[in-house]
Amino acid sequence: MQSKFVLPLSIIFISFIMIGCNGTNNNNDNDPLPPTDNNGVVKSSINGRDYYLSPPNEGIEPNKAYKLLLAFHGSGGSAKGMQAMTKLATFSKDYIVVYPQSKVEEWNEGCDCNKPHRLGINDLAFVEDVVTDVKQKFNIINEELYAVGYSQGGLFTQNLMCNSNLQFKGLVSVASPMSEQLSLSCQVQHSTNYMMVHGTADKTLPYQGLVHSNFGLIGSELAIDLIAKQNGIDTEKEIVEQEGIREHVYQNDTNINKLVAIQSGQHSWQFSDFDTSIEVIDFFDSVSDKQLDSFSSVYRVEQSQQEELVHVRSMGLEHTGPAVILLSGFNKNYHSDSAWFALLQPLIAKTHRVHVIERFGNGFSSDIAQPSYSSFVGALDKTLLALNEERIVMLSFSSSNILAHLWQQMPDKTSQSELMGMLWVDPDILLPHSISFYQDWPVTWYRGLGDELLNYISAGKMTASSADKLSKERLAVETLIPAKFSELMDWQYFDLISQNRLNINKQLTRAKEIMNYHDDLELVRQSNISTAVPISVIDTDFEQNEIDNAEPEYLDGLIKWQSEGSQWSQQLSEQSLGQYIPLTN
Repeated sequence: MQSKFVLPLSIIFISFIMIGCNGTNNNNDNDPLPPTDNNGVVKSSINGRDYYLSPPNEGIEPNKAYKLLLAFHGSGGSAKGMQAMTKLATFSKDYIVVYPQSKVEEWNEGCDCNKPHRLGINDLAFVEDVVTDVKQKFNIINEELYAVGYSQGGLFTQNLMCNSNLQFKGLVSVASPMSEQLSLSCQVQHSTNYMMVHGTADKTLPYQGLVHSNFGLIGSELAIDLIAKQNGIDTEKEIVEQEGIREHVYQNDTNINKLVAIQSGQHSWQFSDFDTSIEVIDFFDSVSDKQLDSFSSVYRVEQSQQEELVHVRSMGLEHTGPAVILLSGFNKNYHSDSAWFALLQPLIAKTHRVHVIERFGNGFSSDIAQPSYSSFVGALDKTLLALNEERIVMLSFSSSNILAHLWQQMPDKTSQSELMGMLWVDPDILLPHSISFYQDWPVTWYRGLGDELLNYISAGKMTASSADKLSKERLAVETLIPAKFSELMDWQYFDLISQNRLNINKQLTRAKEIMNYHDDLELVRQSNISTAVPISVIDTDFEQNEIDNAEPEYLDGLIKWQSEGSQWSQQLSEQSLGQYIPLTN
């Protein structure tokens, strides 16, 4: 059994500096793709029709994966005009924004009443073709497809929600109520998140709707109620009032649909008290499964002949010199993700480039069937290749030294980064007695229950106990933060990642990693640790608490674990020309 918690982060930081990873050079050649015109907008054609692609301000990184946002212009407008008006790509580094161009003056909005309908123009198929084309050219996260439309483009966005084969994570319509005909025929197949933004004084497409024999519109308040029900939201609406804005909010455990009524607002994209472009991006971010902060990105890597996503949080990129790679390992509750580095990373970023790389199933990395340290070795190598750092120092906390060791021993690495040294903080002791000790409870208990336990977790029956653990962990972390570093602690990120552990898939990942920990340890049982680079070890006395509280029958085994661990760590550091840093508390 193993019991580890967060080491005082000031000690880790000071010890990190002691391993002497300061340097002067950085040859990061992972430059973004250059834009093709002054605005960075790229024109593409497919089947005789055009769309315009607007990359983030910093360009498109070849290995990074992006969310895809489609933006539809209004009647008589143009794709480039929509881009110039909204500038959506300037508000986030995580989206590739595509502006399709209608074939005639407007879109086939699903009312069976306008010119594109009479001409038989299949705009739904066109949009599917655009999405396919963009996905063939760029790394797009499959579950992160969004759409926004303005005016008649907003009516078409509703048609996408009602009738498209595509599955959208979220949609927004601006300055449009809903076609009466579409309201009668709409059958949403994939429930989704939706926001309407509409000025109450709109005279072009009236907020109150329009009675017309051909172009009838239902009012926005009726429309949002109907759409919410189509999206499976049966709860009562909540009214949220703020100055100049009245929100009608419908929400369940899965989705949110809402109408943002701009009081006295005209037929417009922008309003004095509502920055629509920013609000659209904020809404999509809020419903995303990958709520990436400004330092986070996801990279696409191949894993078992499938493409998966790896979450990387990068800071201090303005610095030169070696980059620091942070790998998280199990704490006493077997939680293992980048939340543990919510202070250490900003500290290191004061002087160094630093990347936290999340294993599969942790943070915003992809969920896979069998997550483990060993199953991530190839993905770690491909992620390092994507980061393209010339020189690296790898810091491993707790049992993630297994991952660092297996990667170092990997015979066919693709990454070209020079490993300058490693720092192992309370690593797993890779000797027979300690390995058998780690493989004991709770690993044996999890493996013994197997699928029965996974089904129990899937039913949500461990969520309450998980929430209790998280609450206690946060209180414990609060007591460990040195006062002089408290302002650097990123509690918002810590809470974002740690609370994400309550997601059922994350709970399953934790259970599977515990089960697979046994086999990870077997892989390294007979392997020799390379001393080709310095390995420094921080060795705390966290074991002493278990020794002091042990039952008599376990005492000798615990004392041996502590003793051989200190000897092994010191010997490894000396043989590799690293430093052994024993700490007592």
